[in-house]
Amino acid sequence: MHRLLSILTPSLVLGVLLGLTPPIAIPTSEPDLRLLQDGESNTDANPTQIKQKSTMPQTAYEYAKMCEAELGVPPKIVLDDAVEIPLYVNGVKTYGNLGRRCDNPSFLGKATVSGSTLQRHVGRTADGTLIPDVLWISFGRNSSYNHQRVIGSVQMIGYNQKTGATAFFESCDQIEPWVSLDKETLRMRGTLPGIDEPKQFNRAFVTPISRDTQCVECHQNDPFITNPFINAAKLPGTNEAVVPALDADAPYYVIGGEDWDMRTLHIRDNACFECHRVGMSTMQMFMKNGWDPNQHMPPDDPGSLNDDLQALLTVWQQGPENVEGADWVIPPAREQRGQIVGKEYPYQAHFNQPRTVYKKPMAKRSNQSKEGNERWPDKKKTDSLGNGESKAEKPTRGINDPEIQTLLNRLPDTQIRRGFIDWIKENGVDDETFEKLRAMVKEGGKGKR
Repeated sequence: MHRLLSILTPSLVLGVLLGLTPPIAIPTSEPDLRLLQDGESNTDANPTQIKQKSTMPQTAYEYAKMCEAELGVPPKIVLDDAVEIPLYVNGVKTYGNLGRRCDNPSFLGKATVSGSTLQRHVGRTADGTLIPDVLWISFGRNSSYNHQRVIGSVQMIGYNQKTGATAFFESCDQIEPWVSLDKETLRMRGTLPGIDEPKQFNRAFVTPISRDTQCVECHQNDPFITNPFINAAKLPGTNEAVVPALDADAPYYVIGGEDWDMRTLHIRDNACFECHRVGMSTMQMFMKNGWDPNQHMPPDDPGSLNDDLQALLTVWQQGPENVEGADWVIPPAREQRGQIVGKEYPYQAHFNQPRTVYKKPMAKRSNQSKEGNERWPDKKKTDSLGNGESKAEKPTRGINDPEIQTLLNRLPDTQIRRGFIDWIKENGVDDETFEKLRAMVKEGGKGKR
């Protein structure tokens, strides 16, 4: 859920916890931002010029076997053993659907619900041997509005920090056979099938290709997305986030995703890129849902890089080919350096097209209370430079939207349809809900089982 321009602490030092957590190598030197020019390569065959097709299989078990050489085997997810992501209102831990009034919203839509979980797993082979370079993150994402109807998903990301090899596993839409919720807190409980039960594993999990999606649309600059919601979950007994923060040189490629768009923007001498790459699709999603970069970045002096931020937004709006010093780049992978790519890059996807940006007025430097809780600024839509008349953001769609009505009517399962209707009436339809609804319709209202 990938180190973004958002809210990352670049100096995290991650260690071994009780023998369960592999060490994460955090470079102590400045990032190596040397990039190969378009057409230059470390090998005789330039991977950016030879168009490849995805080799990702349709079933989760086959995908797990495909990833085994690089990542070992996926962990068996026991939600009861995971760390619950705490939500706070004015510094007080709070439960339920908190909308946007909590201190650490998810920035994925209108709702932020308690009960989600995170866990970091050590990489292991099928016989249990430790793989020091590999870690897995499992994420139980709760979107339920009451404990009697489970709405959410369980996800896994495997990552090899040496080669950059990454795998994404997503649960089916109906996780109730394995997941339940605590009545008072909505905390997710239960155990998902492991690969020692191939049929059940295929019922519980799906591969990205089976849903015709690229996980890198959100997980752009590296495998792990972090924000105040995610970073609130700490490794037990420490102040370290469960989800690690990677740096600008972290290698990254997706096993089986040979035809995925791995590009991110890069601007020479722009301070936004000193510590990490920047995934604009994800950054824009967060900004659309209320996140203000100037309230969070850089972590030690929020708002001080506003000029660099404005330059970044300008490049995203106009396209790097039209701005001097700006380029598309792909990350290091398989022990090769990152590379500048141009208009001939064969895997250009819709989510990486220059577009209008969401921009809020620059936050004042004194925008935090004594308790450290951030104010919630009004969301506005302006041009990339923050000039011109501000316009109220278009609200999320509701139950009477014709397209939403059509999709709901195509759901054959009345219980699932009722669940969607109740949710939409209360929360509206953000991007995540809309994509879930579309996926359910595509799968005949049953989810991949």
